[in-house]
Amino acid sequence: MDTVGIEDAGRLARVVSGDVDSGRLTLFSTMKNEMGFLPAWLAHHRAIGFEQFLIWDDSSDDGSFEYLSAQADVVVMHSDLSFGALLRYRDPDGVEREERAGTYFKIALPHLFFDGVFVGYVDADEFLILPPGVVSIGEVVARLADEGAPSAVASVVEFFPASASGLEGALPQGFADLMAAYPYFQCERLVDLQVGAQPALMGKSKTARLFNAFDVKPKVIRRGWQRVWMSSKDKKAQEFQKSPRHKTPLVRRDAQSRLTGSHYGNLPPSSEVLLTVAHFVFTAQFADKIARATEWGAHANAAAKYRYYAELLDKMRGVEHGFLDENSVAYEGAQQLIDCGLMRW
Repeated sequence: MDTVGIEDAGRLARVVSGDVDSGRLTLFSTMKNEMGFLPAWLAHHRAIGFEQFLIWDDSSDDGSFEYLSAQADVVVMHSDLSFGALLRYRDPDGVEREERAGTYFKIALPHLFFDGVFVGYVDADEFLILPPGVVSIGEVVARLADEGAPSAVASVVEFFPASASGLEGALPQGFADLMAAYPYFQCERLVDLQVGAQPALMGKSKTARLFNAFDVKPKVIRRGWQRVWMSSKDKKAQEFQKSPRHKTPLVRRDAQSRLTGSHYGNLPPSSEVLLTVAHFVFTAQFADKIARATEWGAHANAAAKYRYYAELLDKMRGVEHGFLDENSVAYEGAQQLIDCGLMRW
């Protein structure tokens, strides 16, 4: 396995549509077959002030690539590597680790085009929510720059319907419609900002709470030669993979500051700004996403988490208000997120 660094991204991926303007406030994402979310995702992030979208498309075949290529503010990149391909990555500090290609590209591709500016990072089923009274992501960038902060973290808040029956029908095509269809979230703090340090994580994700409530437990499945012997690494891969409680959706890209994976920057983020990312896991696409993730095996540990999601969905069918507990509330506005400790401004 060859060792790669950030500087190798340009030979491993290429622009296939559009031209990057390094002066435009850009949102980066990796995607595969996300046509269901794309219209709403682009419209929402345009509305909050992103001016350009840099997308690494992992060989989509559902119309996503064609749709993205038709957008004047979107630049699309391709690679001969799939998301789940394993690389040996050496970071700028000289530390080596095994990394999936999709995560490597998230770390490295923006470095090809941007220097000394902030870049956004969210996935196709994630929607960045701005604080009350803030109308543009540019205001957040300006505050971080004034503060001298290299990044801002966000609480990752899962939204959901009251019951599994709410996952039926068509996927809504706008952010407001997504919120209306899947209006509930947990009013529970997830991130504790620390001065001069990485944030401390608190509580549990909604996914973890549902697994516990419906008694979904890890099960080791042995196939082929694993019936005779299975390594501890392979056993661990079949444990629950924690759903994210935070991520770093804004990072200044320069020689000192960078994203280090899916959720952290290498330097301590702002201790005064906490954003919120609305994560739409539980939607009309839920069952299909389980099937796709299992087929691709590109997610962490060959998509073991989605095997447990399938069991969860089966147990929740027919249970009235099965998603709700005493801390579930319906979303009304960003001030709620501040009141619940999920946002700070």
